[in-house]
Amino acid sequence: MWYYQQGNNRMGPVDEATIRNLMASGTISIDTLVWTNGMASWVPLQQTALGSGLPVPPVGSNPQPSTPVNPALSNLKRKNRTVYILLALFIGNLGVHNFYAGRNTIAIIQLVINLCSLCTILLLPLFFNNTPRTVCVARCRNGYSH
Repeated sequence: MWYYQQGNNRMGPVDEATIRNLMASGTISIDTLVWTNGMASWVPLQQTALGSGLPVPPVGSNPQPSTPVNPALSNLKRKNRTVYILLALFIGNLGVHNFYAGRNTIAIIQLVINLCSLCTILLLPLFFNNTPRTVCVARCRNGYSH
């Protein structure tokens, strides 16, 4: 049985056929770190018996991922998703979950919008509470009776 490293996570155990399927699908490459019983440390797949006979890319080639990688999403994978979901559910209006996920720009925008909305909601009753008194005082000074 084999183990392989994907990002910061160590995956496995999987059999040799699964490793070959992961290679064929592009999920792992010859540079992916792998380990199996009897090995002293994790080594690139190409340095193992399983990697023998696999094509080696030319020196200097840097294969690009087939899908664009969003750094904020990859950062979230390293974070605990349960914590992220709980933050979003309980104090999501403040954008704390976005700060946790590393999406600071979105989090700041969300925080500012929500704080402005909260201030508006809290100040509106004060405005409408004083308006009738202001109108009454203005009428009384102009000779109107109360």
